[in-house]
Amino acid sequence: MWESLGLSDQHKLNVAAGSVLAVLALVAIIWTTAPQAVEDAPRSVGAAPAAKPPVTPAVADSLESAPSSLAPAAPSFAPVNSLEAHRLGIAAYKAGNFAAAQAAFEQALVLRPDDAETLNNLGLALVRVGQVAEAVGRFERAVVLVPDKAAFHFNLGHAAGELGQWERAVDEYREASRLFPTDYATQYNLAMALHKQGDPKAAIPEFQKAITLAPGEPSFHLSLGISLEQVGRVADAVREYRAYLEMAPAAPEAASLKAHLEALAGPRASPSASP
Repeated sequence: MWESLGLSDQHKLNVAAGSVLAVLALVAIIWTTAPQAVEDAPRSVGAAPAAKPPVTPAVADSLESAPSSLAPAAPSFAPVNSLEAHRLGIAAYKAGNFAAAQAAFEQALVLRPDDAETLNNLGLALVRVGQVAEAVGRFERAVVLVPDKAAFHFNLGHAAGELGQWERAVDEYREASRLFPTDYATQYNLAMALHKQGDPKAAIPEFQKAITLAPGEPSFHLSLGISLEQVGRVADAVREYRAYLEMAPAAPEAASLKAHLEALAGPRASPSASP
């Protein structure tokens, strides 16, 4: 499942005693697909088990990783067809050479300008080189060409979120979720986008759905707790924070979250003075 779920690098939640300061990052699940031969369901290469979603973008396709020699730093290839150019782009992306991937996907589009998969993958490469606004245009075109592909809506939502366009991100994640209702990462990103949009109340049921889909993911409970606390449901938030601590007792933020729980409990009665 934006480098995707880049979503971007996720689950960074800063918790301070007395207040929960959440830098809520989207689950970065970038779905990409291989040319022609891949099934319709979004997939990702090297995806983590369902209980622990990946936190960095990954290209998803049905091809085996190609040799790094296929991803030169300054591409000088002259592919004979769009499929070859697309394969070169995938190989470059997997090798971490995103500029070469961009060049290869752009060449593939010269040969076949209306290939939705290539447009989507070019969008992913553009995100990785920091051209997010340009990536949005490629994702938009992919969505127009294939409107029922959850992956394309997911990636467009992620890019919109990167630009701070949270209303649009919510819309795209909702559509991705409608098309792929059992995907926990899409559901979680929808909840996060609502939270980022400033609507924690609406985010709460979406976080709950994500937990139902991936009950073993601790950070989902932490995120839900933050939204619950923001709407004043402190007792419910405490329950979710405790669930998180039970599931991830050694988490880096565990100590500060425990301190925050103590602060939420309020001042304790002072011991009586000895007679």
